Amino acid sequence: MNKIVLFLCMIAVTVSGMAQTVEEKPEVKGETSESLAAVKLANQVLRYGYENKSTLALLDALQIFSENPTQALKATKEGTAVDETKADGKKAKVSFDYESVLADAKAFADGDPNLLALIDNIDAEAKGAQRGNINGPSRDYAAVNGDSYMDYTASFVANQLAEVLVSGDGDTDLDLYVYDSNGNPIASDTDYSDDCYVRWVPAWTGRYTIRIVNRGPVYNRFVILTN
Repeated sequence: MNKIVLFLCMIAVTVSGMAQTVEEKPEVKGETSESLAAVKLANQVLRYGYENKSTLALLDALQIFSENPTQALKATKEGTAVDETKADGKKAKVSFDYESVLADAKAFADGDPNLLALIDNIDAEAKGAQRGNINGPSRDYAAVNGDSYMDYTASFVANQLAEVLVSGDGDTDLDLYVYDSNGNPIASDTDYSDDCYVRWVPAWTGRYTIRIVNRGPVYNRFVILTN
């Protein structure tokens, strides 16, 4: 009995020593970009709008886009091209780029003059908001094949909060990973959805790889945003 107690004590001491060697990750400080959060909300409203063919939902999303303009993401992109004409097993019908959403909103309006006038007003506001320099988040629209991945390589600045948001079309699970220029893992979001978000503070200014992994059997159309 004494030997058993002594053995258990030795295990407890060993585990305690191992726990003390685990490095605690520093808290990521900095406020989440309001524009990034707003565009994420718009994407969720978009998916609802397409699922229900709701013009008003698409208009709400367009309104958010007009108030939070984005610019093209400056990054290199690597991945196998997706043939979107091969849609076997594909259920979601979602567009993320502004002009496609605008066209679909008009189609869902089915000739209703009030809705069409509202669409024109929101479009005019959006085009006015996007004139000149844009300081909001950067974005890209793409698709990733089933059981495959796509990489973006983008620059981030040292000691400034970095954020990456990925929102898919709802058909499959997407996972998000970030690696530094040496291939070291920096951040990840691997839950069972295709809405992914990570934030970190780069230790140095340089190029980082953003990997989007599609865990499902069909392609997923997505939008990626960085702050």
